[in-house]
Amino acid sequence: MLLPAQLAHISVEQDWQHSAPYPPLGFNPFFEGALGNGDTFGLYWPIGREASEPIVVETWHDEWRIQPHFSSLAAFLRAHAAAGDAEDEDEVGYVAPPTLADDPASPRAAFLAAKEHIAQRNPDVAIALLEAALALLPEYTDALALLHGQYVRAGRIDDAVKVAIQAIISPPSFGGPPLKALQWLRTQPVPQNERDPIWRACGQLSFNFGGSKDNADYPVLLAAIDAYLAQGKHVCAATLMQTYAELMSAETVSFQERHAFEPAAFLARQIAVSALLPQGSRDPALLWSSDLA
Repeated sequence: MLLPAQLAHISVEQDWQHSAPYPPLGFNPFFEGALGNGDTFGLYWPIGREASEPIVVETWHDEWRIQPHFSSLAAFLRAHAAAGDAEDEDEVGYVAPPTLADDPASPRAAFLAAKEHIAQRNPDVAIALLEAALALLPEYTDALALLHGQYVRAGRIDDAVKVAIQAIISPPSFGGPPLKALQWLRTQPVPQNERDPIWRACGQLSFNFGGSKDNADYPVLLAAIDAYLAQGKHVCAATLMQTYAELMSAETVSFQERHAFEPAAFLARQIAVSALLPQGSRDPALLWSSDLA
């Protein structure tokens, strides 16, 4: 994974260990901007963008969410400097989420602006904003779900199908669950030669997790991971693996045991699969090696 040029300006936790599915693989926290409430900013490499510099995200640990506020470390550092110079004493040290004026490529700012444009009946502007956010962060579940609805309204059915599938396989830490996208996808006729395992099996998915002794979604998702791997779609496989790990980690220990889910073993498989990605491995052990740091 490519380290940002401004790395010397932050205090990164180089001994960070991924011991649980949240925060997701590809995240590495740093100390600047942390307010002591358990949330933290961190570098995050979008899946399949490992050869590019990371974006900067914020954890919302109470909700198990990740907010993709800044498009780059440089954008974060500008906001952090402004926070240190704040005139209001209560705002000193608080790194506010950027607007599009602050950071024109911010995925989160683009998502929020798109929602406003939808409310103002400017769908073309909203679509452009969401597409730009997803070009930087393809697994941004909230943006995918919102874009899906706009594609459907615009009659762009082929695009809506692709975005619905991407929303379904993308992690809950970035939004969701994309129930409307799933329900809509079920209504679309599956082409006879369609190979995507999620579209083919979407009728078997409920995306209703927790509170039950069993859930038939999990075997379907595992089978889809295997299908993506067999098809050489390693980005899709890595994305869905992160989603599976997050969903399963929210279940009870007894539920996990019934489904033979062992977090450490699954993380090891995620790292192994990430070695097949076209832009390199997401193995955190390699990030701070002498060859990269």
